[in-house]
Order: sequence, then C-alpha cells, then structure tokens
Amino acid sequence: MLLVLSLLSPLRAQELPTATEPAVAAPPPSPNLLSRISGLFDFDLPRLDPPGTYKLIFHPHFGDLFNRGYIRTDVGLRWALNDHFGVEGAVGTYVTHGLRSEHYGYGIGQARGSFKYVFKAWPKPEYEASVGFETLFPIDSPPIDMTDGLRHYTPKVALEYRPAAHPRWTTFAGANIDFVSNTNIAGLPLINTPRDDSLSFTTGAIYDLGQLKWTLQATYTTTALIGDATQNFYSIRPSVLWYVPRHYAPITKTQWIVGLGLNSTWGPDGFHLSSSSRVRAEITFRQVMDKIRNTTRQD
Repeated sequence: MLLVLSLLSPLRAQELPTATEPAVAAPPPSPNLLSRISGLFDFDLPRLDPPGTYKLIFHPHFGDLFNRGYIRTDVGLRWALNDHFGVEGAVGTYVTHGLRSEHYGYGIGQARGSFKYVFKAWPKPEYEASVGFETLFPIDSPPIDMTDGLRHYTPKVALEYRPAAHPRWTTFAGANIDFVSNTNIAGLPLINTPRDDSLSFTTGAIYDLGQLKWTLQATYTTTALIGDATQNFYSIRPSVLWYVPRHYAPITKTQWIVGLGLNSTWGPDGFHLSSSSRVRAEITFRQVMDKIRNTTRQD
C-alpha cells in the first residue's frame, strides 16, 4: 500500500496548480454605445461615433397609435467628422394613421440641427467634456400638440466621468441656456416646460451592462435671471435601454434600440408622472459602404 501511494504522489502533485491563476476580467462595455433618445434619455453626452461615421436615425413613435390621431416619425442623419467634431440634423414627420376619426394629413412638423465639439480626456484622463449648440423650430402647420410653437436656440456644455476602477459606471452633468422666440405656428407645450428663456442643470448616472443600460437623470430648469417671469421646474427620469444584438436584427448593419422609462415632473402645472417607450433604428452608412466596396473588390 505504501508503494502504491509513493508511485501516485508525483502524479497528484502534477495535477495540482503551483500558483493561483488570476481571474480574467470581462472586457468593459464600449463607452460610445449610448445614444440620446428623446423622451427617455435626453442628455447629450460628450461622445461621438468613430470618425467618418454616418448614421441614419429612424424613430417612429408607435405610442401615437393609441394616444394621437397621427403617428410621428423622426428621421435624421448624424455625422462624426473626426475625433472631436460631430453634426446632426433631423426632421419630425407626421401622417394620419386612420385609427381615429381625426384627419391631420401628412407633412414635416419640425426640424432640428446641432453640432458638438468633444474635448477628449479633459480635464483628466477619466473625463470627457463637450460644448455644443442646438436649434429646434416648427415648420408649416403641424398638429397643435406636435410642437410648442417656439423656436429654440440652445448652447450647452457637458461633462462625464468614467472611473477606471468601475468601468460600468458613468456619472455626468451639464448645463444649457434655452433662448426661445415666438412663431406664427400654433403649438402646445408639454406639462411643466417653460415657454420663456430658461437655464437648465442636469446630473445623472449610467450603469452599463453592455447591450442593456440603466440610466437616471435629474434636471432643474428655471426662468430666473433671463426670463420675463420666474418659474422653476424639476424632473427625475429613470430609464432602461436595450441595444438589440445584431444577430437578432433583420438587417445586421442596423442597430435597433428599445427603451422604457418614467418621467416625474414638478412645476407650475403641479406634479405629473408619465411613462414612455421608444423603438429606434440607427443605420451606419460607413459599415454599409465598406461592405459594398469589399464586395466590389472581390468581384
């Protein structure tokens, strides 16, 4: 028996590891896979797509089938010129869906344009910062509840922090000044939103699980100092965004985004709580063009 144990002991020693191997950490999620989505995550983070990327934005408001007599669809184009500068333009369209008795026809109800300059790794390596400008205005004669009937000119600044020790967490903050002017187009403002020049301050956090992202943002808006009358508005908005894996999409070059969120506001209109859902598609033209060029070269 002792002879057998003596023969097996070297083999057992070879099977045991001589040192504990360090666990391989999962790669952190891509920091750029997060888009601003109206009604869910409205904050414009200091991030850009890869340089030279064109993205077509297609955003139908399916909730309008139940809440309105028409359906809105936002169509836009986002272009990252380089590592620091990006531009975006979009129009809001509408068409009567026929599920109700009202008839609104079809057309373009509003237009939006913006640009953004990003300061990489500023003021420290784990930070990003940006300055930007956005304009939004109604067009023609849209349904009265589609726009607020005002022109908006909005300079903005933003800052985000991604701690190296916790790559899934991002905290952010920003501020903007919204200058508004009247138009001859009738509109209806959203509940607890100003119809005057205003200042807004936003802060929040993102927990990034890769394809699934949890967000929370809080905003304070005031017309003090720059408005005609002082009014204060508060909002808290949690949301969850699911970036659908490409192998589930009918077109693999299209990124589908599905989101759910809540919006609680306090202001002159009292307290208001609402929910929202979004389905959005982003088509990356750079990937499509690369595929076409590669196919042409092979032919």
